[in-house]
Amino acid sequence: MAILDFMFSVKLFELTSSISIMKMLAEQAEKNVQLAVNAADESDAVKEGDFEEEAYDESGESYPRTRTYYSCGSCVGYDYDEVKLEYKSLIADLTRRSAYLTMFGLFEHRISGCLDLMIRLASFSDELKCKGPIEKAHTILKKGFDARDIDDIDHLTMIRNIMTHNDGIATDYHKTFCKKEKKTEFEKRLVKAIERTEGVEVNPFNGIIVDERFLRCAVAEFNRYATALEQTIQSRHRQSPSHQLSSL
Repeated sequence: MAILDFMFSVKLFELTSSISIMKMLAEQAEKNVQLAVNAADESDAVKEGDFEEEAYDESGESYPRTRTYYSCGSCVGYDYDEVKLEYKSLIADLTRRSAYLTMFGLFEHRISGCLDLMIRLASFSDELKCKGPIEKAHTILKKGFDARDIDDIDHLTMIRNIMTHNDGIATDYHKTFCKKEKKTEFEKRLVKAIERTEGVEVNPFNGIIVDERFLRCAVAEFNRYATALEQTIQSRHRQSPSHQLSSL
């Protein structure tokens, strides 16, 4: 009788195969960023316009004057270079953010499909009080499989939540970072998430900025976690009584 030293699961396969989709998405997103940035450097990318406004001289007398403004996409201002730079930053941020949220949603959905398998193999009966599928999976890994050496991906979850629920604003981040008294658990998670995530910075207004490293590194982290999860499941399968009986 042939002995299978691994367990095939459609849900587990879907999880690990999602990494190649993420890589493709990350690469395409960076190509789109570069195309948009190059397009902004074209001679006709920034539009110029005029409008009449009321101004005042030194004696307080009003007079009409013509003001020139510039626009590039949805960005408008009085300085040509600033408007172009703002547009480039905005389009890069929105493109990368959109790609990341798609990646995270895909990973979350695929890992959710593995929960029943993990619960069954680990004979896990504890109540899962955590909300998200990724947090539930990590709880089962730690308590059900005793795989405590696998680092979580809580930093990716935090970045996702900031992007989704707070429009990319890490509220009071700089204040929290410099806080001398004891930080709350949420504050610790926030600071740790920014420090752990390559390609992420926070501007003076607490807005998250992601550069060209971010998506690539996020994919690498998703891949690390999916690989560790699969290896843990396969290891438990090889130790299961049903597998050992089949090898007799």
